[in-house]
Amino acid sequence: SPPPWGVFFVSGVPFCRATSVLVAAVWFLFAPALPGIVHFDDQGNLSGLTTIPGLESAWQWIHQGRAGPLGRPLALATFALQYYQWPQPEAFLQWNIALHAINALLVFWLVVLVAQRMGERASRQLLIGFFVALVWAALPLLNTSVLFIVQRMTLLCSTFTFAGLIAYLKCRGALRASWMRQIAALSILAVFGLLALLSKENGALIVVYALVLEFGLLTIARERRPTPAALALILACTVLVVGLLPNIVWSTCMELQRGFTLPQRLGSQGVLLLVYLKGLFLPAAGDMNPFRFQHLIQDVPHLQWGIVLWVLVMVSPLIAWWRGWRLAALALAWFAYGHIMESGWIALEPYFAHRNYLPAVGLVFALVYGVLSMRQSAKLWRGVFAAYVVLLAGMTWMNTSLWGNRELAAEIWAKEQPRSERAAMNLAYVIDQTQGIGDAQLFLDRFMTEQRDSPSLRLLSLVSACQMNPTADYSAQVDGVRNAIATLPYEGWGTDTIEKLMEPVRTHQCQGVTLSQVAEIATAYLSQPAYQCNRPVAHNMLSIVGLVAMQQGDLQTAMDFYLRALEESVQYGMANLFLHLAQQQGDRAAIARLRELVADAALPRGVTQAEWRQLRERIDEQLRAPASTSGNSPPGMTADAKH
Repeated sequence: SPPPWGVFFVSGVPFCRATSVLVAAVWFLFAPALPGIVHFDDQGNLSGLTTIPGLESAWQWIHQGRAGPLGRPLALATFALQYYQWPQPEAFLQWNIALHAINALLVFWLVVLVAQRMGERASRQLLIGFFVALVWAALPLLNTSVLFIVQRMTLLCSTFTFAGLIAYLKCRGALRASWMRQIAALSILAVFGLLALLSKENGALIVVYALVLEFGLLTIARERRPTPAALALILACTVLVVGLLPNIVWSTCMELQRGFTLPQRLGSQGVLLLVYLKGLFLPAAGDMNPFRFQHLIQDVPHLQWGIVLWVLVMVSPLIAWWRGWRLAALALAWFAYGHIMESGWIALEPYFAHRNYLPAVGLVFALVYGVLSMRQSAKLWRGVFAAYVVLLAGMTWMNTSLWGNRELAAEIWAKEQPRSERAAMNLAYVIDQTQGIGDAQLFLDRFMTEQRDSPSLRLLSLVSACQMNPTADYSAQVDGVRNAIATLPYEGWGTDTIEKLMEPVRTHQCQGVTLSQVAEIATAYLSQPAYQCNRPVAHNMLSIVGLVAMQQGDLQTAMDFYLRALEESVQYGMANLFLHLAQQQGDRAAIARLRELVADAALPRGVTQAEWRQLRERIDEQLRAPASTSGNSPPGMTADAKH
């Protein structure tokens, strides 16, 4: 039976001091990163904050979130509360630091509860809990979980996960508590798990961490017979794994867009999980580079042998348990099985350091508990450990200080990762802000020549060149972009850049590029299977070709391409434009086809239910009206409406 509630507060003053020191340490370590940096993933996920003028639009933005399969509405809601501060990063980063401090306190509490179960005296509980929380919060490899603004999703998911595990242990009571008490504890865990899931999908791993804790309770009590709670959690983990199994089958489109296969993905993780381990406890400056390992699989194509390493990591907890090394087994299980989603077989980019934010806790607990349990040469080992903690904290402080100096950080990151397009783009942005667009473009051109060619960077170079010299002949650059699209790996982000080129060309601000050449670039994207597989990308490229045709006076060809675009992905603006053109042409068959597409489509992003309903009503009105009434324009819609 666990000690009563009061034991947790038996050393009230030391506890308050410990929590105060912990919060102050977290703020001290991360405050140098202010005012913060807005990175590419931040832009991609949060740029829609500029479309929020009020409560209704905020709800619409949250409801239509596409950050993950479940939308992550709770995490998006925290961003929506700060919509008026976007894109100034300082306030957003302050929220992240605050959440990290809260998570450190929750880790403190969770470890104290575990130490209570282990029978440690009150002073030892505080000591173990404090140092686990401090070391975990100061781990340099976890810095990006705080410093990337969008990783608030990871932070908030972890907050609910830690809180759920604490509530589970508090409610659960004694190891052999009644069925009702165990069911109540599992129900509370489920509620917090749902909140974690609505912040980020790997909140589902709360059942994995709870199972590790449950087996920890069995180990502490030296019992072999599993509890009903343990059996229920085993069932929940089985359901989770079964739910993940469909990800074992990858489509051809997935492999084309990701640029690697499932065996390569698993092989890379066999290597990277060991890299994570080294980076967590023996970090180097390069481990903290936010652009690390972007091209791991492309640069090391024969990674299948790493599957053996991945399997060994996954079975290592079972081997340790079988050997009787129970603490090591539970620590390894917390780490290894905490990676089965983001660093397992899911088709995501292979490497991101923030994936260790939750899994690292088990290993840190094993390290701290092991050091504080040493009896021989205890003072020596604790002195070494104290120096080690200071070293970790110093590295984190130096890293956050670097993040606080964007110009220096961009230069160092690009030198450490000379083949990373993202690092190059980040440095080019800084050069643009400090030295001008010409110098930034010279840097990117040199990068493409000396390091890594890129269709997206070539297209961006063309846009910049048009800004600097609108009347030059860019036929050679256009041909270079088309050839790069046809021969180089898929880069989905580059297709957005063609729209930045289309606007100045269409408005005659870049006479060196013709509308036909823009259409050729869009057609080059459409000719590649990897881009064809991405329906929103195909929609945009078809829309651009259609817009070029309309600018050239070929309305029927434009409508054909617009209809093909809608068949790929129904967008509100395009549907509105197509309805207007079909009305002008009196093409009832086209309107009927539009009605079919709109009827089957989900509510497009950025559109209210009222707007979507009104569009459907206008389509129905046109289909009911006599043919002679066609040609009326919807309010505010012109033939030049952008797609």
